[in-house]
Amino acid sequence: MIRAFVFSPKDATLDPHFSRILHSPRKCRCCGSTFEQLLSLSCDRPDICPEDLVAQDNSAILAEPGDVLTDDFCRLGDLFFVRAILALPIAESGGAEFVLGTWASLSPEDFDIYLNMFELQDSERLDARPVWLANSIPPGEGTPVACMLVMREDAQYPELDVSEPSHPLYRLQNEGTQFEELLELLHTYGHDVPSLVYDS
Repeated sequence: MIRAFVFSPKDATLDPHFSRILHSPRKCRCCGSTFEQLLSLSCDRPDICPEDLVAQDNSAILAEPGDVLTDDFCRLGDLFFVRAILALPIAESGGAEFVLGTWASLSPEDFDIYLNMFELQDSERLDARPVWLANSIPPGEGTPVACMLVMREDAQYPELDVSEPSHPLYRLQNEGTQFEELLELLHTYGHDVPSLVYDS
C-alpha cells in the first residue's frame, strides 16, 4: 500500500509546470488528494509483507514472537527490514528532491545493531550498511536492488544509496530525475499528476 504525502523542496528555481505543482492547489483525479507541493510516496510495508499483517507499535518487534510489522521495523521469518528513504534529486530544480519512503532488507546481525542503536536514539553513529531495497520502484520491477543504508542526523530515517550502476534508479539518483520521468513515476502509483500540471 502506498500513502501520499507532501514534501517541500529546498530553494528551488523551477520551470512553470513544476512550479504549478508546488504552488497551485490541485486535486488528483485518481485519488482525490488535494495538494500544493510535490508529492512524495511512502510504502507502508516491504513488498513481501502480507497485507493482512497489521502494523503495531515499535515495541512489538521485541515483545512479539513470529512475523511482526511495526511503524519502523519488520520481521518475516528469518528476514529483517527497517524503514528508510530513497531520495531522487530532480534535474534543473534548484535542489528539489522526490522522496520515496521505502523499506530495506538487512542481515540479522545488522538489524540487531540498528535496533539497539535506534532504542538509544544514537543510530546516526552507525557506519553505512549493505542492504537490499525491499520495494519495487516503479511497481512491478521485481528485481531486488543492492544499496547502502546511510544514517542521518536528528533521528531521521536512514537513506538508501543505490549501489548498482546498471540499475535505472542509480542513474536517477546520481544524474537527477527529469521532470517527465517524475510524472511517469507518479502515474505508476496511481496519481494523475500530468492533469494537475497541464490542465487549466
